[in-house]
Amino acid sequence: MPTSLPTDINEIIDSLGESESQRVKEYIASLHTEIEKLGGSSGDETMDTDDDKEDEETSTPDDGFSVPQYESGEDYEKQSDLKAKAADAKNSGNLDEALESYNEAVLAAPPSALLYANRSIVLEKLGHYKAAELDCKFALEQNPDSAKALKTRGKLRFMHLNDWEGALRDLGQAQQIDFDPEIADILKELSKKRIEKEKEEAQERIQKEEKLRKKVEDIKRAREEAKREEEEAAAARAASMGGMPGGMGGMPGMPGGMGGMPGGMGGMPGGMGGMPGMPNPDMMSGMMKDPEIKKAMENPKVVEAFQEIMSAPGGPMGLLSNPGKLQEMMADPEVGPALNLMMKKMMGGGGGGMPGMGGMGGMGGMPSAGDDGGIPDMDEMPNL
Repeated sequence: MPTSLPTDINEIIDSLGESESQRVKEYIASLHTEIEKLGGSSGDETMDTDDDKEDEETSTPDDGFSVPQYESGEDYEKQSDLKAKAADAKNSGNLDEALESYNEAVLAAPPSALLYANRSIVLEKLGHYKAAELDCKFALEQNPDSAKALKTRGKLRFMHLNDWEGALRDLGQAQQIDFDPEIADILKELSKKRIEKEKEEAQERIQKEEKLRKKVEDIKRAREEAKREEEEAAAARAASMGGMPGGMGGMPGMPGGMGGMPGGMGGMPGGMGGMPGMPNPDMMSGMMKDPEIKKAMENPKVVEAFQEIMSAPGGPMGLLSNPGKLQEMMADPEVGPALNLMMKKMMGGGGGGMPGMGGMGGMGGMPSAGDDGGIPDMDEMPNL
């Protein structure tokens, strides 16, 4: 076999017939071979348990001291004599002799939880604390309610191993099994440590929660600040491009038909009506903060039209030279209402329409055919 099997498993295998026993052993051997092929180890290894960390700490005592452990044998009579001899030596204060007798008793036959617990007491008195803790572990594996093992390990952890939490568990359990006034005093001190520990943990938890809450508030504040800066920057950009004056009013047509041209084209009496002055940047910035305007400017199509108007040669005034384009914008179901809204805001809520172009006085009428207006008759024109 690649590795030794536990005693109870060997006993079960040996109880089988010879052929069955051999088949089981061969099967186990094949399993070990397969494990090795897969990169595992077929050596003796212990399964993980809740006491794994304890095993790591106690399997190699700090002072390098170790004691023999049971391997085989069932001489219970010899073990009984050695336990009595060890007890007498311990009571007389001869601890080295007591430890030697306990060691022989452990090797003579399977040791009981009480034997492990008694040897752990001697080891603790001799200063071999980790070896003593290991014996307590073996005792509790056999009997989890061994008050002696729990008390011994609890004291070891409290006084020598700097593990007050483990000591509190062990001694608290021991008191439930077998009350001891000495242990009660230790438990009072350990309970104080536990309360202090809980306070520290609570304070740390509160500090973490406060840091988290502050972080959330900082993120929220930063987002709000970024949004406000973005809005202010957008308003500043719009203001730097100049204000959009009122909408373009209708052109009142050209009075009278085109008559003859008496000595040249008559002047335009009124000329082009004045566009209202461009709003100053403060006015435009204030307007862009208006909720209705901000809502309208969320439409990309409106923003594009606004930028087109402002970037046209001559700004809004220049766009009047292309009334068809302006009328096209005003007729758009998305852009037109937004532009009218801006006009109303800039005109103080007045009626729509750009005050824009005043009516063109028109070109002087051409006189009727009977009135030559000083134009020479074709017959009077000299032959060239």
